[in-house]
Amino acid sequence: MTIPPEIPLLHENEKDLLHRISKGDEAAFTEVFYFYGKKVWWFIFNKVRSETIADEVVQEVFLKLWVKKEEASTIDDLRAYIYTMAANKAYDQLKKIAGDQRKLESLWKLIKDTESTNPVEEMMDFRESQEMVDKAIDLLPPQRKKIYQLSRLEGLSYEEIAVRLNISKSTVSNHLVEASKFIRQYLKGREGAAILLIVLSTKFH
Repeated sequence: MTIPPEIPLLHENEKDLLHRISKGDEAAFTEVFYFYGKKVWWFIFNKVRSETIADEVVQEVFLKLWVKKEEASTIDDLRAYIYTMAANKAYDQLKKIAGDQRKLESLWKLIKDTESTNPVEEMMDFRESQEMVDKAIDLLPPQRKKIYQLSRLEGLSYEEIAVRLNISKSTVSNHLVEASKFIRQYLKGREGAAILLIVLSTKFH
């Protein structure tokens, strides 16, 4: 994957930041998130032209980094690691919406130029990064859960959800607001909740 050449390193010694993250240092993680988060969002958005996919990619990348924080000190190149993970996550999202293999391959070419050779990244399971959030989603009322999944997982717009479920756009909006509130409340007091709240609530657009 080609890393945008204009993206600088965050720190002269990113190894120090990664070591701190591996010890659970939330300040170090937050520094990395705010430096790279917006850059990753725009990188993905410029490729796929979908705010929803860009949002999902940023959330998955940084939630995974935090969930696997004990392994952070083994990362050799943080910038390459983050962008490789972002490209792979974008591929996962595109796979959900691609109608056939040819379309999928065409979309994939927009994002990935070379195969990942990062052994740490290859070991990671993206789904683990949202285990806590998934538990909260499962506790939502059936219709609210369905609306949240259509929005966040399938990337449907408010209008598309409204048409599919035969409800108004304002109803869709209200359900999503309440779902987000519940998820944030569910995460409060749990380990790493502050980090999860930062990642899930920050918008770069």
